[in-house]
Amino acid sequence: MRKGTPRRHHRAGYVSYLLVVGTGLVLTVLMLAAYRASLSEQDIQVHSQLRIDYAEKEEAVLKAIVNLVPNRAMRAMQHQSDANSANRTPLQWTSIFSEALNQANARTSVSTATLNQLGVTGATILANSTDSALGTIGTIFDEIEIDPRGEIPVSPGINLTDGQLGPGFPTFLQWAGGNTKDWTYPIITNEKLYSSAAPGSPDRRFNVIPYPEIHFGYAEPGQPFVAKRNWWGFSMSIGEHDNIVKSYARGDASIGERDFVLSIYEIPSQLAISAEAFTKIGTHADGTPWQQANVEGGVFATRAQVDGSINLDRLSGRRGLSLEGGASVGDNTIDGNPFMPGVREQYEVTHGIFMPVYLSSESGRAAFVPINRGADFFDRFAHGNETSTISPTTWNNYSVGALQCAMQLDIIEISNPAIYGSSPINVRFSYMIGSNRESIEIPYPGSSSYSTEHSPRSLESGYVRVADEGQSYNFSQLVDVAYGANGKFAYHRGVTGTVSFNNTTFGDPNYGTFKAGYYRLALPQAMGADQLKSGKKCVVVYPERIPALLSRLGANSTVHPTHPNHSLVVNVDYTTSGLNNPSHMPSRTTPTPDIDYGVVLKECANLTGFTKGFSLVTNMRLYIGDDFNVVAASSPPAGSGLPAPFYPPTSLFAPEMRYGTDVDPFKVQLSGQMGHLGGDTAEDGPVHLLDLKLGSEQQAGASKINVNLRPITHPAELPPVTMMNWLVVIEEKKKEFYTGVGAN
Repeated sequence: MRKGTPRRHHRAGYVSYLLVVGTGLVLTVLMLAAYRASLSEQDIQVHSQLRIDYAEKEEAVLKAIVNLVPNRAMRAMQHQSDANSANRTPLQWTSIFSEALNQANARTSVSTATLNQLGVTGATILANSTDSALGTIGTIFDEIEIDPRGEIPVSPGINLTDGQLGPGFPTFLQWAGGNTKDWTYPIITNEKLYSSAAPGSPDRRFNVIPYPEIHFGYAEPGQPFVAKRNWWGFSMSIGEHDNIVKSYARGDASIGERDFVLSIYEIPSQLAISAEAFTKIGTHADGTPWQQANVEGGVFATRAQVDGSINLDRLSGRRGLSLEGGASVGDNTIDGNPFMPGVREQYEVTHGIFMPVYLSSESGRAAFVPINRGADFFDRFAHGNETSTISPTTWNNYSVGALQCAMQLDIIEISNPAIYGSSPINVRFSYMIGSNRESIEIPYPGSSSYSTEHSPRSLESGYVRVADEGQSYNFSQLVDVAYGANGKFAYHRGVTGTVSFNNTTFGDPNYGTFKAGYYRLALPQAMGADQLKSGKKCVVVYPERIPALLSRLGANSTVHPTHPNHSLVVNVDYTTSGLNNPSHMPSRTTPTPDIDYGVVLKECANLTGFTKGFSLVTNMRLYIGDDFNVVAASSPPAGSGLPAPFYPPTSLFAPEMRYGTDVDPFKVQLSGQMGHLGGDTAEDGPVHLLDLKLGSEQQAGASKINVNLRPITHPAELPPVTMMNWLVVIEEKKKEFYTGVGAN
């Protein structure tokens, strides 16, 4: 008999479908919320990455612009830059911006191979590139939005008044008729001027303006220095090209653009030491420390090695700087190599200022460009005519000191052209009357042709008719006389008493023509000839006599108040007949051969007759035969704030310089600034600026050299000819940082 398994009895229950559904809905909502939050976070991450990408891309573009613009500005000044569209187009702002995009690699997307490896296909926006040709430059770059001149590539900083572009822009320069050129090309020209000169300054080309807040200490950031600021404003938004503006691009929230100011500061050399060379500072070549050398302000060199116990206020360079021995820079000790990681940061945190040792490569959106033409700076005959230039100021006239000189003294004839180093017998002196150049030829005093010159040529300026052919005239003063007609004249120089104007006295300069006699007061002999004990033949220049010479020629400041005759170049004209052999050109090597001609400065202590200063440029060895510029002006320029005594600003440029002529001076004392144009030629070793040579070619002893060097602080201290540097800077104009109008 089978028995069944007894059944178990359970309590009765039920299933709530509402609870199950509700719980499921809650869990689903939570899952969706988490998923949505995850998507939002990913979207934020994408946007952030894109913002970082655009920021890095735009930074690379800005750095490329800094490198491109000075090159294009130079090319716009050079021969044939405006000859055809092939030459012009690469120099335009649109071409500069396009090339900057190329150099920044902004147009290049992620490679297909990389995308395949990442498993990314079909992306329309890539996190490291716009994935776009970026071909419409005018969409990415344009003028400042409120520029009243309309739609142009950039907003040039000329011919407007402060405030017309809004607050915070630099002071506008003035350039008559320059608008269209400057908004098409980056133009550097001497015709751009400040609206008013600095008090006491002779012109409006330079002013006293603040040094930019950058990490390159040619001057103290924010402090005044002497310069001219050329600038161009522009807006940039790479994302705007593909309508990726508000979400991803930075800048104005409404348009996605950022405003920038690109500046090229033209900086005349003004530091105590400005050397475009590998320079050793603090010691002589034999290792002896500088003994009586005081150096104020900053020092610049391409490369510099600072030795000894010298202290410098600031030190800046382009390629390398080193401090050795007991050398120091600034008021605070620099602990260790200033270019080792962490040293600079620790110094700046500790002292609250930039470390006063700088390399231009550290300054980010900035570039420092010394304008150094080397040996070409001294020789005006090494350059041909420049035509069809975009800028009205040509490159050679801007960068070659010899071409900037208003007065020119050229050796045009020598005693024996077949023999290198033969004595000069004829020179040509050229000067300015207003905007016109005049020239006279003067036989050398001491040469056989000086007192009587029979070679027929045109009548020189300043002569007055005094007699007909066959007549005589008695002169009570020393005069120069001429005899001839119709562009053919013979001359007698430095005569007095009775002069008979006939063929017997002068010869017949123009056969068969009725002639006449002319005279002018004898010209002061501001130029002459000399031969040193070594046998070196030299041209002698007497600067103190030049104002009287100009007065006799009608070219003085009384007749022409704006006359530019404050600078003189002395060269050999090796292009003329008899001197066209290149061997007659003074050597471009240093030291120059002793057989080359030299230039001697005498009677140069009092240069107050040059109201705008005096400069001399020569490609020959220069000898300082007397005290130079040791007589102060009656007072400093009015309103300049410069202290007395004030000496006329002067500059001397020569490949070599000697102190003394036949007798060596007991001591050499220098004040002002020193420089060098040798370039960074490491194979030649460093330049030693205070290794001075005397006229005897002996080295001046360290104890016999007394040097006080200081910077120029006002345009009134600038000499007529100076070296030039460019500082190129891009700064973002952020409205919140500006409270006023017309920052310099």
